[in-house]
Amino acid sequence: TFQEIETLQAKLDETVDEDEQQALEEDVTGKILWLCWCGICAEVDELLPKVLDYLRRERSWSHHA
Repeated sequence: TFQEIETLQAKLDETVDEDEQQALEEDVTGKILWLCWCGICAEVDELLPKVLDYLRRERSWSHHA
């Protein structure tokens, strides 16, 4: 996907037509947002089990205290 963004950016740099530039800018922006979203999802998938485990341990500990 990084390669796709670089390809689109190179095409954008060479484009003179304003409508095509806008379309390419939207494509680049969309791909960047998609990468960010995928990164966020990966972080949540990795972190969520740790948070749930922590919360379970805290809840268990507070009931025993």
